[in-house]
Amino acid sequence: MAQRVAFAAARAGGAPLLIADEPTKGLDAARVSEIGELLLKSLAETPRAGLMVITHDMALAHQIGGRLMVVRRGQVIEQGATRDVLAAPTHAYTRRLVNAAPQAWPEAAFKPAADSASRDGKVAGETIIRAENLTIARGGTALLRDVELSVKGGEIIGVQGASGCGKSSLGDALLGLLPPHSGRVVQHAERQEYQKLYQDPVATFPPRRTLGRLLKDLSARHRLDDSQLPQLMEQLSLAPELLSRLPGQVSGGELQRFALLRLMLIKPRFVFADEPTSRLDPLVQQEVIACMVKMVREQGTALVLVSHDAALLRKVADRVLVVEEGRLKARQAI
Repeated sequence: MAQRVAFAAARAGGAPLLIADEPTKGLDAARVSEIGELLLKSLAETPRAGLMVITHDMALAHQIGGRLMVVRRGQVIEQGATRDVLAAPTHAYTRRLVNAAPQAWPEAAFKPAADSASRDGKVAGETIIRAENLTIARGGTALLRDVELSVKGGEIIGVQGASGCGKSSLGDALLGLLPPHSGRVVQHAERQEYQKLYQDPVATFPPRRTLGRLLKDLSARHRLDDSQLPQLMEQLSLAPELLSRLPGQVSGGELQRFALLRLMLIKPRFVFADEPTSRLDPLVQQEVIACMVKMVREQGTALVLVSHDAALLRKVADRVLVVEEGRLKARQAI
């Protein structure tokens, strides 16, 4: 909702050039199409206006049309008419980018192996968190009613639904950040073992300490073994030199990967991941999802993964739930 308000404010100015930086991140498919239509409408309504859209969303790029530039490591590696570039990319990186959509992921790539026992000795299959007859409300208005949910170690549950339907509030209620309107949440581990991967990582990092210092503080606070840090950074496509930067000096996608890195160091029992890849390009998204799935399967972590990408959830989650009309329902098989 905040993303749509920001778009409305930028559009109201009537400027001759509108630069839209990831205007559809965190939005469901219907909202993405709406934003695309509004961007094109604003261009048509302002004489001699220009529109520049920075996006990882291939569907939005198709909808906007015009000319497309593909940028990698500070260099424009390919450009031309959007339709032509996406239909027949000439650069190897562009081809990988176009083909990295979740629809193209192998069907069994992220499904559990036959032996799901944890390397850390945590037995997969134990119930980590349970919601019983849970009703969630904000400002006196019920968002979700009569939620019955049980998540086990080593299990991935996908949650999808329209923007503003209460998915993030569900996570807050499960983590104890939002008191239940009625019903209860039962946690089966220590409080610090329940963590949230926020959709907006900027708000979760102190702005005046370098990322390297923050990770050292985290390791000291929780007495963690940080010897695996270089390997984890490589898995998450994070360059070592980023450790010397402040949170405001890296991209939103890089900061989101640092947020995941923190969780992987802590090794929580339960993670509520709220649109964790909405800021990432398709290639990095695939890498990050692979790291999350590995964490779940090897450490026996219970994961609730929120996403608007139905194809991603279908390829990754053990089961998918949908928020519809204030209820959390099992998605019917197609």
